[in-house]
Amino acid sequence: MRVLWFETQEPAAYASEKHPYGGWQDSLERIVRTIPEIELTVAFMSERHTEVKVVDGVRYIPIFAKWSRAERLWKKYWDSYVEKVLPGAMSIVRQYKPVLIQIFGIEWPFGQIAAHTDIPVVIHIMGSIVPYNNAEYSPGYYFQEKLMQCWRNPRKMYRIWRYGRDDRNREEWERRTWELVNDYMGRTQWDYALSKVMHPGRRYYHVEEGLHPVFVSKEFKWARPKDGKIHLISIGIGGFRKGPDMMLKVACILTTLGLDFEWNVAGQIDCATKLIVEKRAGISFEDSHIKILGFIQPEELVEKLCASTMYVHTAYIENSPNSICEAQCLGVPVVSTNVGGIATLVRQDVDGILVAANDPWQMADAIVELAKDPDRMQRYSENTRVFALARHNDENIKKQLMDCYCSLIRK
Repeated sequence: MRVLWFETQEPAAYASEKHPYGGWQDSLERIVRTIPEIELTVAFMSERHTEVKVVDGVRYIPIFAKWSRAERLWKKYWDSYVEKVLPGAMSIVRQYKPVLIQIFGIEWPFGQIAAHTDIPVVIHIMGSIVPYNNAEYSPGYYFQEKLMQCWRNPRKMYRIWRYGRDDRNREEWERRTWELVNDYMGRTQWDYALSKVMHPGRRYYHVEEGLHPVFVSKEFKWARPKDGKIHLISIGIGGFRKGPDMMLKVACILTTLGLDFEWNVAGQIDCATKLIVEKRAGISFEDSHIKILGFIQPEELVEKLCASTMYVHTAYIENSPNSICEAQCLGVPVVSTNVGGIATLVRQDVDGILVAANDPWQMADAIVELAKDPDRMQRYSENTRVFALARHNDENIKKQLMDCYCSLIRK
């Protein structure tokens, strides 16, 4: 069975430099390598590489595309992305003649391939720009505020305006792809409902996410810290959608309550977003006991998760964040906003606590109440670990994937 994937990022196995760790496509690829019936080719857009590589039986093909300075400045990015990348993608389809094409992410225009081939095309839903743009800014924050942050720097102002224009352009292409493609893989009630609304009559296949082996190895397990301090951890607060303002508000409430706590954040935060949020709150992240760690390797992340009191997620929109799944596999109790597909991952009062988006008072209370109830924390830990390890079991995912592939080829 010749299967062709189109990925949104350079695969970890292809990369020459060391990444923080591979994405969930890399983890799914690891599972596919164990299926002898599949001959896998992975194509991806690259501005750096042209070399075709074969690594452990998987063929990797970069689609080389470069943008001139003038193109970057003036052309709508996703219009030019389709112009530059789609011909190369179709050339790969014609050359390698797959029986099935799997595309990761409807947010990228690779799905337009379906208009040019009779080969079955299935999109593995990651997120979706349509609802993400609807939650682009946190309540009370505005696009104009971001512009005003750098009003003395016309170059930065233009860059922010261009980003907004390109995001709208990206949504236009996504809507076209929703209309064009009939088959989707998903894993949450959120993406199930979204795909049904965006393309009535679509076919939907349930396929779970693969995770990095270190999180599902069962070698590591959470244990509640007993030093009397509340150790919070979060992963990734890149932009407004991830709720950095919510995080800072919760931290300020916890500080006002006189709690002894620390809040570690693995990943980065956009500098402009950080400045806007801190200016609005009148206090910095660092002065609110929040420590931004930057990107860290999986093994170190496992250690920090297992040494935390709980995992906290503050986003305004998500589908199925890997960060929550990874914490659950280790048995870390979860407190999260109830948005997107998170309610499919975290069962209320079974695996953790879900609160309304932009309700920092309720989230702060949930953290305080859970931290002083070790029995409930232990119950959440045991429940969520069993639930998540079954959900992300390699053999289960393998079966789900093969059932989807066989169904698509037969139709």
